[in-house]
Amino acid sequence: MSIINFSKVASVYEKTALVQKSASEVLLDLLSIKNGDDVLDVGCGPGNVSMEIAKMTKGRVVGIDVAPGMIEEACRRGTASGNITFAVRDAADFEFISEFDVIFSNSAFQWFRDPDVVIKRCFNALKLGGRMGIQAPATRNFCSNFVAAEEKIRSSPVTSGVFSDYRSPWLFLEKAEDYARLFERNGFRVSYSQIVQEETLYSVDKAFRIYQSGAENGYLNQDYYQVLLSSDYVEMFRELFRESLSEQAREDGMVPIVFNRIYLVAHK
Repeated sequence: MSIINFSKVASVYEKTALVQKSASEVLLDLLSIKNGDDVLDVGCGPGNVSMEIAKMTKGRVVGIDVAPGMIEEACRRGTASGNITFAVRDAADFEFISEFDVIFSNSAFQWFRDPDVVIKRCFNALKLGGRMGIQAPATRNFCSNFVAAEEKIRSSPVTSGVFSDYRSPWLFLEKAEDYARLFERNGFRVSYSQIVQEETLYSVDKAFRIYQSGAENGYLNQDYYQVLLSSDYVEMFRELFRESLSEQAREDGMVPIVFNRIYLVAHK
């Protein structure tokens, strides 16, 4: 089977990451980036939001991501602006000291297995008085549609055996206060922390593409199984997932996709 990860979806990510894009706009409003701000985008993906940030400021903009394919895509179409650069960096292992006014992290925090390490590095990367904003899916019921599909896969006789070996890679906290405490114990002062439930209508096709833009990179990533995944398993997983989304559609064929999202802004 072909490997499933973010590098593989880099070329189509901007077109399929619909919910990530709308959420990024909310986070940008919360951060109020100023014209001279130096900005670090942690988990920048193919750099589409980084490039929007580069239009907001004459300061330096740096986008980092652990997926080489994402950074290749970002560099391919985003280096025309003189104030932006991209680099392959692990959020748990980058070294910047007092270099940025703003750290922006959209739809990436849920992937950080050791958030304390990441937050400490971000704290060190900020100038005194700098601010950091995150947006990410939150709570165990992060997307009720995807959780329902997961239960269908867990109970299906054709997928249950392999799926029982699956170990979720995601970090989901249950309360906004839990996220705030995480940042506060690493030196930050939190000015805003709220979990918001967002619902948007999509066709089954678009809902499935939304799943593939993010969650599939966790559900069908070989790294999160000890048994070897077969092409048959991947195909059946996708079929059942799409079937579940179809079952959730209203009479008009539209699926109400519901996400719980944490929005947080913290200051150094």
